[in-house]
Amino acid sequence: MAMGFWQEQAATILEDQALMKRIRDTEYDLMLTDPALPLGVILGGYLKLPMVFNVRWINLGEGHLTIAPSPLSYVPISGTELHDKMDFLDKIKNVLHYLHTVVEQHFIVNPAYSDLFKRYFPPGTDLLSLQHSAHIWLLRADFVFEFPRPTMPNVVYIGGFQCKEAKPLPDELETFVQSSGEHGVVVMSLGTLVSALPRETTEAIAAAFAELPQKVIWRFVGEKPSSLGNNTRLVDWLPQNDLLGHPKTRAFVAHGGTNGVYEAIYHGVPVVGLPLLFDQFDNLLRLKARGAAQVMEVTSLNKENFLEALNNILNNPTYRNNIQRLSELHRDRLISPLETAIFWIEYVIRNRGADHLQSRGFDLPWYSYFCLDVAAFFVTVIGAFIWVSVSVCRFLCCRWSRRKMKAE
Repeated sequence: MAMGFWQEQAATILEDQALMKRIRDTEYDLMLTDPALPLGVILGGYLKLPMVFNVRWINLGEGHLTIAPSPLSYVPISGTELHDKMDFLDKIKNVLHYLHTVVEQHFIVNPAYSDLFKRYFPPGTDLLSLQHSAHIWLLRADFVFEFPRPTMPNVVYIGGFQCKEAKPLPDELETFVQSSGEHGVVVMSLGTLVSALPRETTEAIAAAFAELPQKVIWRFVGEKPSSLGNNTRLVDWLPQNDLLGHPKTRAFVAHGGTNGVYEAIYHGVPVVGLPLLFDQFDNLLRLKARGAAQVMEVTSLNKENFLEALNNILNNPTYRNNIQRLSELHRDRLISPLETAIFWIEYVIRNRGADHLQSRGFDLPWYSYFCLDVAAFFVTVIGAFIWVSVSVCRFLCCRWSRRKMKAE
């Protein structure tokens, strides 16, 4: 249904000749787009503009899956909640998830846009080939956080590009934070996609917060919990980056969205994770694998286990030490992620593209990409050699036997 909507929107734009003329007359230098939504990819391909992707997710998974080799023995597919140390059963799960994405791409996604591509693009064009044609992929990832994996020359890493030094808090909020004394504060935010948790869950969270010596700032929507303690302040909005960068912040209770995770890494604040949707489970798994987070299931959360997780994060220095180490690694770079992104966007404009960085592997049929044609050739040659050798041996043996029989 969503794919049908995007196809209709793209067709409406491409059929608007006046709009297309205005865009062409403007003579844009490139298309900067997020390929998670296909409209920019389709428009950029139609206008034959060099494309730069600001990307974390493609229509079916993490961006690497489309642009870079992904050995399934140690590169986990998004949604599997696996890490890079997989046992045999984990690898089976990983392969099955990968096959599911391949089938969905070729038998659901590509056919959904087939009419559009037949009308406006050369034969053989599909959404995947347009994605492969992007000159630069600005990937919102950092190997401080991601598991190591193969990459490509036109993939540039800008994970945490939105992070910045903390600004002073509003006076009222600063007063509340300073009132925490030596214990500091806990910050909780579950983003904007989920408006409210179940009532029993918020009551359990509030009751656990009430037993902490720390002050708590909780971005909260909904009815005020009856178990709310005097140490907890509910707000409908909070300056998340500025709070995480405050020296009195001791822990971050978060849903695991990419922006929040990178801000926690940037400022060195350990995390209690409550994943709810999409990539949040995989994000928090990576942070947990680095020893910088505890992850809980919202469905099984109660006052006792939530309070235990909070106390572990607050009182076990290992978590803070680990995430501060990640912060040091993340910050230790020649230029910032944002400056890196700006450089490569301008690079494509200056050089009218960066096709010299694009792999020709995407032009090969799958059997040629994996050298199966070469393997078939060698198997045929070796098989023919063995067959000829056996045939010659049999012939010589038969001839020798006949001579021996005649001699006798």
